[in-house]
Amino acid sequence: MNNNIPDHLPKFPMSVVKDLTKLTARQIRYYENQELIKPDRNESNHRVYSVKDINRLKEIKHLINQGINIAGIKALLNKE
Repeated sequence: MNNNIPDHLPKFPMSVVKDLTKLTARQIRYYENQELIKPDRNESNHRVYSVKDINRLKEIKHLINQGINIAGIKALLNKE
């Protein structure tokens, strides 16, 4: 879980994240499975995404569009 993100900041459901990032739910879950993002879970165990998660997804999408593969993205993001 992203325990370093304050609780008072908004968290968004998958439907909103899909609209904001123009990614599919399958892509978002894949990036989670690849440990590129780590969304929190709400009381119903549904994924909820922070602004930080959304920005990271946008960055991942940009890197994919630049032709960088998942291994390369992991290496780049781990440097941050």
